Amino acid sequence: MKKALLWVMLIAVSIALPLDAQVKKSAVVMTVNEEPIFSWEVNLTVPQVQKELAGQGAPPKREDVINLALQRIVDTRLLAEEARRRNLRPDRGRVESAMAKIEEQAGGPEGLQKALDGIGATHDQLRASVSETDLVQVFMATQIEPGLSVKAEDVRAYYNANPELFDRPEMVRARHILIRLTPNSTTADKKEARTRAQAAHQRVVAGEDFAVVAGQVSEGREASQGGDMGFFARESMMPELTNVAFALEVDQISDIIETRFGFHILKVEEKRAASHMSFAEAEGPVQERLRGNQAGEMLKELLLELKEKATVVVMTPPEPTTANPNGG
Repeated sequence: MKKALLWVMLIAVSIALPLDAQVKKSAVVMTVNEEPIFSWEVNLTVPQVQKELAGQGAPPKREDVINLALQRIVDTRLLAEEARRRNLRPDRGRVESAMAKIEEQAGGPEGLQKALDGIGATHDQLRASVSETDLVQVFMATQIEPGLSVKAEDVRAYYNANPELFDRPEMVRARHILIRLTPNSTTADKKEARTRAQAAHQRVVAGEDFAVVAGQVSEGREASQGGDMGFFARESMMPELTNVAFALEVDQISDIIETRFGFHILKVEEKRAASHMSFAEAEGPVQERLRGNQAGEMLKELLLELKEKATVVVMTPPEPTTANPNGG
């Protein structure tokens, strides 16, 4: 199901990609063992790669994004080919479920068709791509995972060698009401927003349910969850909010806090003191991490072998063009 949601997200984002990230929709950008890779496949992969690289710090360069997107597509194609060579097949039930979820998230058959038109792909091509992705999952489950083995002493050694990874910072869970300001807000806008924040503050201080009030008046992204921000550490939010949140007692409501985003009201729900994960708590996650590392190394070696045997032909890059949700 997560894979289906990812496809819908990529379809939606790729339609709105900036000029320099789009290429002619019907173009073949390369072939892998004489099988074409189309530009629409690259356009689907680019947003995910952009997000991952952006999370590493500096804004990603266009060529780095395109190259990594192509590398991932080639890797998937080669692993799928190897899976077929070993007589593996995708799980039809999972593929059908994924396709149904994609269609649902796209707003039905017409919405999906419009999205596909926008990236220059067909329904059959999308199904083939989803099937290929599922086939790689089958390959991982049947050919890679059975060969993974993590020794108990390796888990203990990793835990002992990386104590900082198992430190849990002090955490606060709070609810939040936000009355927004924008960079273009006028003095009158600011006065009106403060008045609305004061009205909300009076309601919650008087005893009205904070979650109900947040759901009714907050303009924050957590409004539909009653303003629940979940647990957060000091460094995960702006200091103006965390300084107040960590100073409040449980069930205490803040005064109105002004930031560049608007006027905020906080209520602390829970607090967790800083702690260190015991080995018993960390053992499972560490084992999964080490299994993931092993799987990564096995895949890396396999892909090196497959690439040595593969014939990859890169076509002349087509001229960039903007995406048109209606095709053409």
